[in-house]
Amino acid sequence: MAPRRLLAADAAHALLASAPLSEAGATPRAEVFFDDFSGSELDRSKWTVEVTGENFGTVNQEQQAYVDSPDTIYLDQDPSTGASNGALALHPRFEPGHQAPDGQTYDFISGRIKTQDKVEFTYGRYSARLKLPENATASGLWPAWWSLGSNIDAGKPWPECGEIDVMEHVGEPWTSSALHGPEYHGDTPFTRRQNFEAKDPADWHVYEVDWAPNGLTFFVDDTETYRVTKQEIESKGWTWAYDDPQFLILNFALGGGYPNGVNGVTEPYFGLPQSTVDRIATGNVRYLIDWVRVVPVADALS
Repeated sequence: MAPRRLLAADAAHALLASAPLSEAGATPRAEVFFDDFSGSELDRSKWTVEVTGENFGTVNQEQQAYVDSPDTIYLDQDPSTGASNGALALHPRFEPGHQAPDGQTYDFISGRIKTQDKVEFTYGRYSARLKLPENATASGLWPAWWSLGSNIDAGKPWPECGEIDVMEHVGEPWTSSALHGPEYHGDTPFTRRQNFEAKDPADWHVYEVDWAPNGLTFFVDDTETYRVTKQEIESKGWTWAYDDPQFLILNFALGGGYPNGVNGVTEPYFGLPQSTVDRIATGNVRYLIDWVRVVPVADALS
């Protein structure tokens, strides 16, 4: 196992309180984590690759198996991608009859990575520069950028551990952010869609969240899109599940509950229409990540 880089809650809070954010465009202070995918392969001291049927089970009726393969997870150094120093590509493939290590079969494979047990933190601003796949128009594609409570395997299973969805996309001309906790998960009331007025959703955009002790604020390209406070959640008698360390996740799911809830598709795959299956089969559908960063944030929301 790679060395664990865990910022315990008290230590992280002290760090974040003492190092305010720098001005927009300036170099961040006291960087907690950064990866710009500038090497030749994924840095596994920072990231773990999930494998369906080995250390991960299928959820949300998704249609893909996650695999550890250079076909689905690789770094692209071609400057034409528009990335700064290279990009992480999560690249789903149509592979009918793929058999996972647990014997289950899938018709698609894809990629999912996480920082669990390697990079975990409490409070901060975490951001990523992302490019959505297929011109952001292929219904049923489900790329995401999010975090989960690190105690998910230590006494607080989902949703008690808390989930923060910074960006989810299901092939519509919008993205969404959401929170999932013990009394509000799945069809959570704490969610907001972000539209791209006068912008192209398929362009590169920076998606981020400021996570403070009293709330979370979501941004796209430095524009605030959603805010949820601890008081708002607790006023309903519900649990604020965001005072313990979290780890980061990037993944590219296909079909499943969220896409189906939007597009209503059940055939040929749940949440995934034939037109999108055809696009995946061409091999040209990718989700690109330019960089991922975590920096301190102010002690409380203003």
